[in-house]
Amino acid sequence: MIKDFTFYLPVKIIFGQGSFERVGEEASLIGKKALIVTGRSSTKKNGLLLNLQSQLEEKKIDWVLYDHVRPNPTNVIVDEGARIARERSCDFVIGLGGGSALDAAKAIALSAKSGLPIWRHIASWEEDYVKPEEALPILAIETLAGTGSESDNISVVTNVATNEKPGFASPLMFPRTAIVDPLVLLTVPKRMTAITGFDILCHTVEGYVSRVSHPVCEILNERAMEYVVEYLPEALKDEKDLDSRGYLAFANILAGISLTHSRATLLHAMEHPLSGYFGITHAEGLAALFPKWLEFSYDGYPERFKRIGSIFGLTGSDNTKENLLEKVKDFLKDIELDVKLSELGVRLDDPRVLARDSIKYMGGGVKNNPVEADVEDIVRILEASM
Repeated sequence: MIKDFTFYLPVKIIFGQGSFERVGEEASLIGKKALIVTGRSSTKKNGLLLNLQSQLEEKKIDWVLYDHVRPNPTNVIVDEGARIARERSCDFVIGLGGGSALDAAKAIALSAKSGLPIWRHIASWEEDYVKPEEALPILAIETLAGTGSESDNISVVTNVATNEKPGFASPLMFPRTAIVDPLVLLTVPKRMTAITGFDILCHTVEGYVSRVSHPVCEILNERAMEYVVEYLPEALKDEKDLDSRGYLAFANILAGISLTHSRATLLHAMEHPLSGYFGITHAEGLAALFPKWLEFSYDGYPERFKRIGSIFGLTGSDNTKENLLEKVKDFLKDIELDVKLSELGVRLDDPRVLARDSIKYMGGGVKNNPVEADVEDIVRILEASM
């Protein structure tokens, strides 16, 4: 029997080659003055920022540029962007970039409307937490394909004072419109393609085996996993393979929809403190943790992991935990993400601090895991991933 579910996705998604040229038209349906939230260099170098600004001016839409976003965006970056949006009377936010830019844009949209520091809307475990009630409308333009941020209601922000890096969700952070143009992805370097592609795979695998896995998203996740396993290696062989880029971009949309409804699991819960404390690249941390996470989690949902095994080409009696682990390790080698935490600069001086942080502010992911972990379980996985 299909279990009961609620499905909510108030995002207009525009997908296709050349869809970037519709930015001005779509922006004109949202507001009159945009805060453009982007990174410091890539969208300038590849010409996307200039193209966006030209389209806005053509539609007589004023804009203010906020280009201070960096990987693992912080509460300080978000608060500064929100202040500028209020001071310059922006009535909507455009996120232009990968997951960091889009996450920052969504968080800025909340804080700009409330006037409060973003951490007041994030830290639900603190006494001064304030549930957000309004946000500026958001136009999301995905340029990387990795986090699914263009189709979900989630943002990830790091606190510079505490190194806490929680993911937080609000229906107010669904973009009004998302534009995904596979042509844009041709500008993404090979290493970044591998990193963002593996992030897609993690979102879909975790959503598929999550304890709150969603019936609609089960179907989406299966297809997204198939696309990543088949097309990520192809995109890395030929960086101008538009067909592979398109499938990865589509898989990323599906992964974002899944993340909204099925959520992440222990894998993401363990990684967030690592990138919060050590500033490592998120998907590299996921790659280092993935084999030991899979080994720990497999027995909690073996039928789902067997389906994942079949996507990796395993059949019949060969479709076992041990063989799936080998397939995953081979896949990581193929995409050049076969790494250990120590190689990324992670130190386990006090691994229990990291484990407790996973439970403190990523506890939902810990509980969603097929096998729920305690502090000692997390410590063992971290140590085995070094």
